[in-house]
Amino acid sequence: MPEKVFITDDNTATFACPKCKRHKTTDVTKYKHIETSVRVKIKCPCGHAYDVILERRRYLRKNINLNGKFIHLKNDEAGGMTVTDISRYGLRLKLKFPYNFEVGDKLLLDFTLDDKQESFVSNKEVIVRSVKGLSVGAEFAHTEHYDSLGQYLLYYMK
Repeated sequence: MPEKVFITDDNTATFACPKCKRHKTTDVTKYKHIETSVRVKIKCPCGHAYDVILERRRYLRKNINLNGKFIHLKNDEAGGMTVTDISRYGLRLKLKFPYNFEVGDKLLLDFTLDDKQESFVSNKEVIVRSVKGLSVGAEFAHTEHYDSLGQYLLYYMK
């Protein structure tokens, strides 16, 4: 499986050869605005060739499977959902049933973390940023997480 390499704010990426551990930083501006994932083949001076995926996100997303519920603040509709990935700034939800969300709608989320304490996250406000069928991308309304979610993002995002 290809390794993910993050694009920095100055549009560079640092590639590390898995064989010899040699690092090379390269300008990747031409890939910055491509909507789909970008897979690049790298050939190291040691002769080893390897694939990487350029990641445009600022923070790592962790694939998870956390059950919970939402409340749509526009009309107080509630429903079941699963958090499928999470980062410091947002998350992706998979809804149990279709709902009429629009970009910009606000939701309140409750879900249980998969940490040792099975911590409960309650009334986490998010803003809908994308809707594709049952999949909803959302941004946290507040990025300071002083609750169990903050500890989770700090210690369990490996």
